[in-house]
Amino acid sequence: MLSVRNKPFMEHVIGALAANGVRDLVVVVGYQKERIMDYFGDGVHYGVKIDYLIQDEQLGTADALSKVRPHVDGPILVVNGDNLVDEQAIEDVLLADGENVILAAVREHAGDYGVLTVERGKVTRIVEKPGRPCSGILNTGVYMFSPEIFEELPNTPISERGSYELTQTIAHMIEEGRDVRAKITNGVWADAIFAWDLLEANSSVPGIGEPSIEGEIEEGAWFRGPVEIGQGSVVRSGSYIVGPVSIGKNCDLGPNVTVLPTTSIGDSVKIGSHTEIRNSIIMNGARIGAGTVVSSSILGASSSFGDHLIVESGESVVPIEDELHRAEFGAVVADNVVVGGRVLIHPGTMVGTGSKIGSGTELRGWIERGSRVI
Repeated sequence: MLSVRNKPFMEHVIGALAANGVRDLVVVVGYQKERIMDYFGDGVHYGVKIDYLIQDEQLGTADALSKVRPHVDGPILVVNGDNLVDEQAIEDVLLADGENVILAAVREHAGDYGVLTVERGKVTRIVEKPGRPCSGILNTGVYMFSPEIFEELPNTPISERGSYELTQTIAHMIEEGRDVRAKITNGVWADAIFAWDLLEANSSVPGIGEPSIEGEIEEGAWFRGPVEIGQGSVVRSGSYIVGPVSIGKNCDLGPNVTVLPTTSIGDSVKIGSHTEIRNSIIMNGARIGAGTVVSSSILGASSSFGDHLIVESGESVVPIEDELHRAEFGAVVADNVVVGGRVLIHPGTMVGTGSKIGSGTELRGWIERGSRVI
């Protein structure tokens, strides 16, 4: 349900499926299932039919797939709701040769994913998240299976995390000599392991196309390139927008606001005068003061930012769960954060939910949720 180009990841996935004629969907839900079910309903609005199955215990992807068996009587396409794919990626796996197919992608940094060894189109080995820096063919988590997959699921060994993972099922199939094929796609595929990955996913979404202006652009404001402006939004005089940019409903920008590619602004966002936003995601209900510069950052829902805030972007090293991750972004600010005026935020800063940041402060590193910084 995380927003990319003002739509949840899963909405982009459903759109790619529907565009390829895949309209009968079974969605396995668990944690916060009500959010998903309330948002998508029966799927009619999205051109598909959705049935929901509940995975009460989070026992892994193989366990989740096993619950689908009563609903399947032919080939099955398996996708993740939190991986961004486009129409081309789905078409590639649908047209691939073989009964059991892994949609693959070539990436320079593949160590955080399942890495495939492929010989003449056949997968001979899967190494799950080797961790070390490496380039290679990675497993996107999109699969085409024959119904025989359900005979294989009970053979899935338990993983080190104590769950039953579909990659382990496939690895066992390969060891048993089953034919598993890889189809390398040039379509869009993006993941969000870490919060800052949303920025890459946001920029990976296929172009908006023709401008869609449902809101009001005052005289003296102008835009170029693919731009979406939702109903009830106002872009005030002197503002300048360069697409691709998506602006939600009931927003108020300006005057003299600059919005640069590839930025997504959610619903009910207010941005003060002489502010510049570039390559960022601004969540619903955020308030940003005047004279602010935000670069390559994510600003959470219902957060408030004072005047003359500067969020720098650049390469940084971020510690997460006793590991260091190198990334290039500005800041990730969670929901319901209050930031005062004249604040400088250095690259790689993470600010937890509900924090309060005093005026005139300088932030870097990890700010725990609920913190008070003065």
